[in-house]
Amino acid sequence: MSKEPRRGNAARKRPFQLYIGGFGASLIGDQIWFVSLAWAASQLGSPGQTSLVMAAGSVPRALLLLVGGAAADRFGALTVALTSQIGRILLMATGAVLVFVVGAGELWPLLVIALLFGVLDAAHMPAAAALPPQLLEPDDLPAGQGFVQSLERGALVAGAPLGGLVVAFGGLPAAMVVNVALFSVAWLMLRSLRRVTDRPAKLSEKNAVDESIWASLTGGLRFAATDKALLSTLIVVTALNLGLAGPLNVGLVLLSGERGWGAAMYSLVLSAYALGAISGALTVAFQKRVQRPALVALVWIMLGGFAIGLVPLAPNLPLAALAVAFAGFAFGPGSALLVGLIQARTERRYLGRVMALVNFSALGLTPVAYVLFGQGVALSSLDAAFMTSAGLVVVAAAVAFFIGPLRRARLTTD
Repeated sequence: MSKEPRRGNAARKRPFQLYIGGFGASLIGDQIWFVSLAWAASQLGSPGQTSLVMAAGSVPRALLLLVGGAAADRFGALTVALTSQIGRILLMATGAVLVFVVGAGELWPLLVIALLFGVLDAAHMPAAAALPPQLLEPDDLPAGQGFVQSLERGALVAGAPLGGLVVAFGGLPAAMVVNVALFSVAWLMLRSLRRVTDRPAKLSEKNAVDESIWASLTGGLRFAATDKALLSTLIVVTALNLGLAGPLNVGLVLLSGERGWGAAMYSLVLSAYALGAISGALTVAFQKRVQRPALVALVWIMLGGFAIGLVPLAPNLPLAALAVAFAGFAFGPGSALLVGLIQARTERRYLGRVMALVNFSALGLTPVAYVLFGQGVALSSLDAAFMTSAGLVVVAAAVAFFIGPLRRARLTTD
């Protein structure tokens, strides 16, 4: 990891604040879009058509994430982030007119808009995730990730009901118009970072301009595989995402139905996790720099894994919500510290591709986690599926303790 001159605190904080503002506006717009698209798809009258529309947005995003990361490294993360944001603005504006004229009850407009949004998302996500290392010093990256992940959870909590209100008052076209405004704000704030981020040529100085996408992708994978600490961290993050997606998104629904909690109480339990995760991530955002971030993160992750395993054993709803909230609180700092470590250890020219791997572990493998959890319930029981998922998280973190390069990994090389 190359050393660069350190900038003053004021010089670092202002650009990062602008990044957080733009990223937050974009995240809220994302949530409004997902809610409004799901509502419009549900009005088509056919479960098959509803599923098709939702898949049209998620499948291309998962398939093209790594390509988006390669594009960020080749052309510059900020360039790709700004370009994809412009694409989202134009798509929302055009889509609002199209849906207003054709009507939200038609399948093909929703399919086309969802598909294009998924493609743009695949470019935007790794590019946006590669920007903090250009704005912060390496030892400030976990704190930065604490703010980023708190923002992600906060946008989820606030954006979903906001999207519901917008759809209730104006339908899908109104949601798109609101997103034109939000994505425009995000673009303006991110655009102000042009003077403090590296130029694309500097990021790609060792990459030939005519390098194929495949060569770029494999080059990024080789880089991640050669750093044992980085590779181990990516594996733990992947295990964390695989172990959490099933219990949180499938298991809690099944548990709510089994115990008769109802939709309102199910939402309350999910909110407990989100609030716990926000609180936990903020502890990293405001704490002093951690010398051995992996060790601290692994302890938190194991505690969170144990908490997930306790959820189905809770005798009542309050205790189940408490276990879920503690799991969120533990995974908040665990995830922020590990992602901050990944960013700090990644060479600048590989940041887009490595962050695409992180995003893929969170989004691309989610359907796999759902299927595995469902099969676990079918073959054994809901309690066993919860504990198996929790065990995956705990074992992955415990094994990582014995990996010397990860255990000794620091945020800086000095």
